[in-house]
Amino acid sequence: MENNSGRNKENSLSNSEDNQEHENDHPYADEEWDFESEEEDDDGGSSANRWKRIKRTILFLLVAALVGNIVAFWPQIYNMKTLPLLFGSKKLSRQAEIQSYKEAVVTVSTDNGKGTGFHINGGYIVTNYHVIEDSGYIIVKFPEQSQSYKAELSGSDPDLDIAILKADIGDERLPFIKVERDNEQWGPDEHIYVIGNPLHFTQIVIEGAIIGLVPIQGRQTPVMALDAPIYNGNSGSPVINKRGKAIAVVFAIAEVQHQDQLIEAGLAVPIADMETLLRTSLPPVE
Repeated sequence: MENNSGRNKENSLSNSEDNQEHENDHPYADEEWDFESEEEDDDGGSSANRWKRIKRTILFLLVAALVGNIVAFWPQIYNMKTLPLLFGSKKLSRQAEIQSYKEAVVTVSTDNGKGTGFHINGGYIVTNYHVIEDSGYIIVKFPEQSQSYKAELSGSDPDLDIAILKADIGDERLPFIKVERDNEQWGPDEHIYVIGNPLHFTQIVIEGAIIGLVPIQGRQTPVMALDAPIYNGNSGSPVINKRGKAIAVVFAIAEVQHQDQLIEAGLAVPIADMETLLRTSLPPVE
């Protein structure tokens, strides 16, 4: 009996030790794990990172598109044609009298586009008829004024391609350019300035010379031809002589014969040809 008891104790100890060893093999067997919660945390982190990557990609594409548009559009604005124009205008604008002329040259905007005009006093603006033709509204902007002014048509001559506008300036006294109504006050080779809003720019000054009067098909009277760089947007620009008076209004460009060769010249309507229109569109002089 003692031997059996001893053997039973040995077996009991042995079983106890074996059980202890098995328990040591799985130290976390009794602990509960929330695997679903951990998976949810992993999914949440992945979603947040994925959304960040998407936002970065979208931002990169937007910046790339913007830079691409700038690079594509830049040569259209600044190129071998426009750079000399800008540099020349900047140099001419240093002259005090040129700066005073510029203050009277306005931007004429409509629902169809924009052009140039110039103030001849009392809110009356001279421009081309084709600048304001079939427009729903007319707005004029002086370069030194923060506000724009609504304008209405005071008179026009479609055959001459000239329009006289009346801007609603109230009692304001704004810069203006005097006009020369006598054709005998200018002649061929006379030095002139043209101020306007060509291409994508505003308040650009160019200089040149008068070629003379040339006949144009479809017009009853000859027009003034200019040896000067004229561009789209110069329509309605004043041609100013050395005495600071507007002697003509630019309306087009064309190839003309000059010194035995064809050149691209600016075309302008002499102020003298507008005499009837000026008398009927402007208030009588007191």
